Amino acid sequence: MKIRFSSILLVLILLYGINYFIFERVLFFNELLSLIGFIYFLRISLRQNWKLRVPDNSVYRLVMGFLFLGLFYSVVSLFLKTNWYYYFRHLSIVYSVFAFFLGYSLYEAQYSFYSRLRGLILGYGLLSFAMGKFGWVDRSSFAYWLSIIQRRWQWVGVLGFLFLLGLYFAAFTSLTVIIIAGAVMGVLIVPRYTHIKWISLAAFLGFCILFYVAIPYLKLYNVNKEWFFGDVEYVYRQHPWFNFDQNSSWRMIFWYRTLVEAFPGNLLGLGFGTPILPYHPDVTTTDLGYPDEYIAHVIGTHNTFVTIFVRLGLVSVVLFLLIYRAVFRDFFKYKHYYLNHRNDGGLFIGFVIITIVGFFNLVLESPTMSGLYWISLGFVARAMAEPKNYELPNLRR
Repeated sequence: MKIRFSSILLVLILLYGINYFIFERVLFFNELLSLIGFIYFLRISLRQNWKLRVPDNSVYRLVMGFLFLGLFYSVVSLFLKTNWYYYFRHLSIVYSVFAFFLGYSLYEAQYSFYSRLRGLILGYGLLSFAMGKFGWVDRSSFAYWLSIIQRRWQWVGVLGFLFLLGLYFAAFTSLTVIIIAGAVMGVLIVPRYTHIKWISLAAFLGFCILFYVAIPYLKLYNVNKEWFFGDVEYVYRQHPWFNFDQNSSWRMIFWYRTLVEAFPGNLLGLGFGTPILPYHPDVTTTDLGYPDEYIAHVIGTHNTFVTIFVRLGLVSVVLFLLIYRAVFRDFFKYKHYYLNHRNDGGLFIGFVIITIVGFFNLVLESPTMSGLYWISLGFVARAMAEPKNYELPNLRR
């Protein structure tokens, strides 16, 4: 039996996306997939005379813009870096983008391939849930594969999907999974792009108000500046809400320092190989087991988009806003088609899931998950480029 090269690549993507503990941290699958994605990029985007050719696809063009922005900061950071080690650690933000072109090229092959592996993926997930083995699957991102193998998004299928997410939550007690369930239901229920736009804006403004109210407490971290993270315990004691979920409170302190305290200097970004927070050299003040210098350079803000803003500045945020605008406008315009044609709906919902994971975890800045994000976006971008030969009722934006 002849084995297609595309099938080998899709297996590598599956292994990397399900268990990065082995396939990235040990076997460096993200780097391998990014390298193959770079080859596909040359195949798609360069003519025989070495002139750049960009397909007529809005997401593709925006990803190219982000790639060039990253390359620009890669050059500028040569003069800003602390040392070469930290510089190369951060370059995964740039080279992982090439995985997008891999996803873009494998769009046709992925549907039939992953649909044949549906039982295997589902069985592996159920076994992991039953055993509660954190390390067999990622604590949040396995939900992506549950959407990829979902055949249809009628109410029976949706209830089954939510049931699986419930098992996922029970096994790993990840609050992110609950938020994923809510986001997926919102995407399925909301009828128009205009509605999702206003809902997203309202949620963002609500968070901004909450964050603004919390700032007088958050700034109290500096009662002890000798500790790298400051005196976060002191902040927790100032109000019962901060003790309700200390992980979220810690994130808010971090975001305050990188978004508010560092303003307006953070509008241009820190670049690569630079510390995200100030530190005292040759000391260790955290319980993470590493010197403060190391933590200051490699840690993320536990919101991947905040970290990208800190590293690449305001332009990167604008590019991502345009990417999400293009994706959601297209999805809601052809929503009936996507949810009933192959599993294109699963590709879009999977991208929403990876996005939700990024709101509370390291994704774009870490090789453990960045490749999956860009591959997912590549699938979506190619689905958007396909002709919609289907009866589409009520196409209103």
